[in-house]
Amino acid sequence: MSVLHKTLLWLALAGCPLAAQAFTQGEGEPQGGAPHQYEIELKSLDVSKNHAGGRTNPFTWNLGSLYVVDFHCEQADISRQPIYYTTTSTMPLSNQGPNRFRLNEYLDVEVQVWVAGRYNNYAQAPFTNVSNRNSNNSCKKRKGYVRATNVKSGSKGKVTFIVTKPIINGINIASQSLLEVAGRMGNAGPTPTTAISRVVIKSGLITVPDKCTFNRGDKISIEFGDLPGSAAKLNGTNFSKSIPIHVVCEGGSFDKGALNIDLGVQTSTASGTAGFNDHFLGTLSNGQKRDDLGIVIKDESGNPVVPNQFYNVKGFYQNQGDWNLTAAPVAKPGVGSVKEGEFEASATVVAQFQ
Repeated sequence: MSVLHKTLLWLALAGCPLAAQAFTQGEGEPQGGAPHQYEIELKSLDVSKNHAGGRTNPFTWNLGSLYVVDFHCEQADISRQPIYYTTTSTMPLSNQGPNRFRLNEYLDVEVQVWVAGRYNNYAQAPFTNVSNRNSNNSCKKRKGYVRATNVKSGSKGKVTFIVTKPIINGINIASQSLLEVAGRMGNAGPTPTTAISRVVIKSGLITVPDKCTFNRGDKISIEFGDLPGSAAKLNGTNFSKSIPIHVVCEGGSFDKGALNIDLGVQTSTASGTAGFNDHFLGTLSNGQKRDDLGIVIKDESGNPVVPNQFYNVKGFYQNQGDWNLTAAPVAKPGVGSVKEGEFEASATVVAQFQ
């Protein structure tokens, strides 16, 4: 029965017809179908102005040549019209300023795109239906398209990164599409969505002069040893272990004097926070999330340190000091006992300053 089911499924998939792509009136399609792509390498990014509002020098990108675009006119003739260009992006717009995209919690991005023709200048993204002001483009319905061999709009531009929150030690950036440029001959029809060119930010590590080092860079490991299975004994106080953390911040903004430094415990993607209480670290057994056990972190006064929140630590002098924490296992309320077996939790101590 299982083999028969799989065979029928394969036949159903094999019989699905492929639909041809439909283009809106005047829409441009890059020759070959794939957009011309430029990849920005962040390893050359200079974030020396590492403060809120600090801007990098414009990063210029250039595809380096003209390219071929087919403009479609299956619905009607197009006579002596300019090309209208539109940008699209999967990145959200920033709430920190106009015409900016939010890359992450530390950086916004401004993008300017070259529009050729008689416009012959950079246009600030995002934009919709920006004309190249060259009304010498025509397309005949009987043929269905016209081929333009000298398209330059969208082939180059400028990208500026803007700091929204000071970066410490550096951040990893995942590869992601920044912007796509689409074009349409004439001003009739819906906004085009077929990308002629695309700008991609490649993954990379952005480093900055400002740096905080915890315990000389050594990994902090805590061993609880053998614990009882009784949930009543795993109350967040028993079996507590100390976590002494010495912090030294230097370089960049720290060289100018003492700064207000906040510290926090950031959860990892795998263990996260405990499912029964997000004020505790979550735990794993054999790589799987546990639902009966968490880890509570407290400061030296016995106050809980909630994951993914920042705390102002007293006693820092010349941008260095100590954050003395404790960690203790805590069972899910209402369970009589916790499952046997080894467990682990992971988190990262992070800093922010102003």
